[in-house]
Amino acid sequence: MMRTKKPEHAAVVLGMFETGLAVVRGLGRAGIRVLGLDHRFGTGFRSKYVKASVCPEPLSNPDGFIDYLARLAESEEHKPVLFVTSDDFLLAVSRNRERLQESLLLNVPDADTLESIADKYRQYELARSAGVPVPATVVLEKPADLEKVRHQVPFPVFVKAREVTSWRNEMGGALKGFVANTPEELAIQVDGLLARGLAVLVQELIPGPDTNHFKACCYVSTRGEVVRSFALRKLRQQPPGFGFGCLVESVYDPDVLNLGKRFLESIGYRGIGSAEFKRDERDGELKLIELNPRYWQQAALAERCGVNFPLAQYLDLSAGVPAQATRYEEHVKWLNFFADMDSFRVYRRRGELTFRAWIQGHRGPKIYSNFAADDPIPGLSAVAKNLMERRPMRTIAEQARCAFPRSGDGA
Repeated sequence: MMRTKKPEHAAVVLGMFETGLAVVRGLGRAGIRVLGLDHRFGTGFRSKYVKASVCPEPLSNPDGFIDYLARLAESEEHKPVLFVTSDDFLLAVSRNRERLQESLLLNVPDADTLESIADKYRQYELARSAGVPVPATVVLEKPADLEKVRHQVPFPVFVKAREVTSWRNEMGGALKGFVANTPEELAIQVDGLLARGLAVLVQELIPGPDTNHFKACCYVSTRGEVVRSFALRKLRQQPPGFGFGCLVESVYDPDVLNLGKRFLESIGYRGIGSAEFKRDERDGELKLIELNPRYWQQAALAERCGVNFPLAQYLDLSAGVPAQATRYEEHVKWLNFFADMDSFRVYRRRGELTFRAWIQGHRGPKIYSNFAADDPIPGLSAVAKNLMERRPMRTIAEQARCAFPRSGDGA
């Protein structure tokens, strides 16, 4: 029996949150040796598929981080392949591309493209130039700019960061923005944000439920070809309305995929990226929410459905032979149970979701955000951490008994 040759190049994965965990597993299952880095201990550190270590914080200490990464890569006999799964690492990697290419194989957007994407207003301008629809948007840098909103954006509006890193430093990573229902509410919110030195975007709210959100996920090879593509639809978000997809499903939607590919190709994009759109219920048009130039949180879903993005990227960079895009399994779900439980409470309070419907939404083929049968420790540790940080699960059990009564329960 002929043995398959063991891959010579290691992989280096930046970010050990559940996004990085998905990339680690996609590579490790293919027999690739994986080294993981993060500036804080994350779920991925516990995976059997990775040897992970703590590195300097890349935003506050980019030189220290780059030195650490370069030394790690230089210790390898063959150049490792680099994977970025967190925004924290993007700019440091892109700005130091020339140095890192001496010891690493990487395919990331160039610094100009990346910085244009990081500035959400410039990102929307790029989209408009590519013929990709965007919501009405105004940038505010001083209180006098508020007058522009009255004439250009209908209320209610959404207030969010123009540049994500500064926003996160000031507002934290969980809060994406605020809704303002009137000009008076907007003025109060904007005054506080501008006082913190933040430039903000004011954007029209695209009408429609959370299930109108889609992502086009693509890998663009070093030669500029989209060799992997995958679409997903959000079923629920946390927080509802403006959060991450805590329950999503794979879909094959040519409109979503083609629009995402068009945007990436128009800006000469390279590497991995996901473009999020929302379908406007007024006219059925898909409008860009944002482009993220890295792996997305539900990346494990694509592998489960037959599209292994990390492996395609690895083969492109290490051997120059990326596989062509293929069809994939549809209607498979990805679930972050605890985040979905939090979102359920909000949907239920709004009268949008019953407990029975919440449970039924979990039916069908699915995978979990952290747990995998072949790599159980990260999932088990995530469950333990969540249970320790939360109220007892008794209330959930009581709701289940009411929603699905047994004979003799009197319901």
